[in-house]
Amino acid sequence: MPNGILTVPHQRMGFYRGSNDCMLLLSFYGIVHDRRKSAPCDGWGVGRVVRRIYPDGSKGGIFFLMYNEVAGYTRFNTDIYPFYEDSGDSELIQACRELLSDRPVLNQMYEEQRNDKQLFPVPLRQAASFYTIKDGEMITVFKHGVSMRSSDGGRTWSEIVPNLTLKTSTGKVWGQKTDDGRFALMYNPTPDGQHRWPIAIVSGEDGLNFADMRAVTGYMSPQRYGGIDKNLGPQYMRGICERNPKAPDGRIHLVYSNNKEDIWISHLPPQTGLEPEKRISERFDEGGFPARWSVYSPAWAPVRMEGGAMRLSDCDPYDCARVERRVSESVRGRVSLELEVESVSSAYEIALSLHDELEGAPVEIYINARRELRVRAGGRDEKRLEVPFNQKFDIAIDFDCEKGAFTLACMGQTALFAMNTACTRIGRVSLATKSQRNIPYNDIYCNGKYGSNANDLPASGEKTEKTAAALFGFEYSAL
Repeated sequence: MPNGILTVPHQRMGFYRGSNDCMLLLSFYGIVHDRRKSAPCDGWGVGRVVRRIYPDGSKGGIFFLMYNEVAGYTRFNTDIYPFYEDSGDSELIQACRELLSDRPVLNQMYEEQRNDKQLFPVPLRQAASFYTIKDGEMITVFKHGVSMRSSDGGRTWSEIVPNLTLKTSTGKVWGQKTDDGRFALMYNPTPDGQHRWPIAIVSGEDGLNFADMRAVTGYMSPQRYGGIDKNLGPQYMRGICERNPKAPDGRIHLVYSNNKEDIWISHLPPQTGLEPEKRISERFDEGGFPARWSVYSPAWAPVRMEGGAMRLSDCDPYDCARVERRVSESVRGRVSLELEVESVSSAYEIALSLHDELEGAPVEIYINARRELRVRAGGRDEKRLEVPFNQKFDIAIDFDCEKGAFTLACMGQTALFAMNTACTRIGRVSLATKSQRNIPYNDIYCNGKYGSNANDLPASGEKTEKTAAALFGFEYSAL
């Protein structure tokens, strides 16, 4: 192997735990000779490497797990790292041997080593995701929503067939059994591979039939940087494979690439028992996030539980911090919040909104850097009053969808407003550090606005003035 050759790592799986609790971290060294003629996953890369992850998070040395001999790389001519059998670590060797004998796990490696007919005598598909449904019967779902089944624990498999009701394209599919004994599939529900948005989750009892589609990623941040093959949206999702330890909190932990720029993680509760309540009264004590709130927390716009409040902070030029509460849909109701505003960037405004079943925002209230509480209602934007900073205050909203109106009470003042849009029910409350951004994703193509470095969003890597607010209490009554 030539010294100094550049590789492009590529893999559809990254972790494996042996029966001896030895945790492995894996990667495949792909080769790109010519971007328009080769790719790191075309089967001609160097090979797959492995290293051990210790309980404290530290990592051991790098070893080759497999050489891609069909591409000319062998144990004898590829000496940048030793072979795992020569590691001297008996636990690592045992875990590696188990991995190499675990056919469902190996199927995840097909894409990078597709030319190895000894390893893969039968052609597979890309990005395998597998789970066990009953009595050792297994399901593997691939990219493009095609799948295969095994009745003998993964030793042999059926033909690969399309799932006609699974409408997706190239953004991959993740399936798993959840801690409530049910099953979940997560994927981009669009046949358009360029616009991979949103991530949806469907759930079911038997791992074969799924329903009740919900959005994992509703709001989506803009793509900041140009480049080739930078598909839009949250994509390439992977969860915790059933060969690995379960999450102690019982949640689904889904990792994915957002706009092919950042790596995000969504922590999802089991999809049962999520029916919204008609009466809610919440205070936010120390500890984890309340289970029924959806929290959107980017690196530069984090949401934290501190001092008896959900605290939203934001210094991101394009993204925002956001918390949302789903409530029982109602024609009439009352929403009350106890807030404290620390600061607001002069370029943006804190946004409080009530949403209908069509994702519209009939009620919109904003607070800007001038301490103005503004209301957008009936097609107008008007200052209503001034609110204090660094001091708690209450906001109460009584809405009536039949009348198309709402009453706002704050700082001892009450006023009646027309709703922004006609709606039949209110079902969600949102608080964010920036107003809603409606980006025309379907009109943006990867070889257009986001296909060139000349179209990078300006100052994407520079922090802005800080916006910070805290939510101490929330109440809702459906009338």
